[in-house]
Amino acid sequence: MFCSHPGLGHFFPLVHLAWAFRTAGHEVIATIAGPTEGAAGSGVEIVDAAPGFSMEAVNERLAREHPEFVRTVATKPAIDLDEWGPGFAAINRPLIDGIMALTDDWGPDLVVYDQGTTAGLFAAARAGAPAVQRNVSAWRTRGMHEAAAAYLPDVCERYGVSISKPAVTIEEFPPSMLAGEQPEGWFMRWLPHSGGSVVGDRLLRRPERPRVAVSMGTVELQMLGTGTMRTIIDAAAGVDAEFVLALGGVDIASLGPLPDNVSSVGWIPLHFLLGTCTAIVHHGGGGTALTAIDAGIPQLITPDPRDLFQHTTLEAVRKRGIGFVSEREDVDSALLTRLMTDEGVRAATAEVRQEMAALPTPAATVQRIIEHLF
Repeated sequence: MFCSHPGLGHFFPLVHLAWAFRTAGHEVIATIAGPTEGAAGSGVEIVDAAPGFSMEAVNERLAREHPEFVRTVATKPAIDLDEWGPGFAAINRPLIDGIMALTDDWGPDLVVYDQGTTAGLFAAARAGAPAVQRNVSAWRTRGMHEAAAAYLPDVCERYGVSISKPAVTIEEFPPSMLAGEQPEGWFMRWLPHSGGSVVGDRLLRRPERPRVAVSMGTVELQMLGTGTMRTIIDAAAGVDAEFVLALGGVDIASLGPLPDNVSSVGWIPLHFLLGTCTAIVHHGGGGTALTAIDAGIPQLITPDPRDLFQHTTLEAVRKRGIGFVSEREDVDSALLTRLMTDEGVRAATAEVRQEMAALPTPAATVQRIIEHLF
C-alpha cells in the first residue's frame, strides 16, 4: 500500500516503485487526498483518503489552533522538520481515518509512503507491516514523525498505534546533491513521471531556436497566485528563445497578453517537454530539479518567498553548480541568456546526470526491499 501527501509532486516519485512492485507480481494500491484523478492517471488504483480535502481548510485550522507556530516557525526560510510537528500533524490528520480504513480492509504486507506522510507510519503500525519511506528533496527526517505524532495523541489512542522508524528509507537526490548531509537510506535512480497527456504536434519537433520551459509545480500557483510570474514573462520577451509556460491547470488570464515568444501549454508531462528544451525556470521542487538533470539541461530556481519548503532543493542545485537561484523580481533577460549559455553549469549537470543514471533502478530497489524485509 502506497500513501501520499496530498500533492502530485509527492505522489509522482512513488509511481515507479509502485509499478516495479506490480511488475514483480505484487498487488498494489495507493491512497492520496486531493488530486485523485491526476494520481489515477498513473495507472495505479487510487483510494481517496479524504473526500473533499481542502488545503485551505487545513491551513485555517492550523492558524486557529497553533497561532504561535504560524507566526514564528512557519515564517522561517530555513526549515528544521523537527520544528514542524503542528504543520505535518495538521496535513496528516484529515488523511488518517481513510488510510486506516483502507489498512483494515486491505491488509497490506508493506506500506510505502512519502516523507511528509506520517500517516503511512501509522498504517504500517496498524497492519503490523514494515514501512518504506521515500524521501523528498534533500530534507533530513530526523525527529519529524515523532514531532507530528505528538500533536496526534487522539489518533494514536483511537487506533492503538505509535510511531517507529521505517524499515527502509530511499533517498530522492543522488549522493553529490546531499551537500554533505548523511544519507538516511538507500539511493535509487530517478526516473521522471508526471502523468500522461495527449501531446500536440508542435512539441514533437525540435524548435528552430532555443526553447526554455517555465514550470512552477503542481501546488504553488494554485495556492499563491500567478502575480509573481510577470517579471519572468517580461524578461523572456527580451531573449532570443521560445518560452513555454507549463503551469498545469492554472488560469493565467490575470497575466494578460503574452509576448510573441511566450506560449502556454497547460498540463504536459514535464520530462517530455524538457527533452526538447535548452533550459528550465522553476519554483524549486525536488522532482522538477531531478527531471531537469535527467534531461541534461541547466535550471534557474525562482522560489516564491512565501513557499518555504524549496530551501533544500535550491541549496543543493546552487552548491552542486547545476543551476542558478534568483528572486523572481530579479530575473532579467541577461540572467535568462546566461542560463542558456553557461558551459560550466551544463558540464556539472552532465556529471550529476551520469551519477544518477548509475544508481539502482526502481526494479532493482524493489528486489532489494523484498530480500531485505521478507
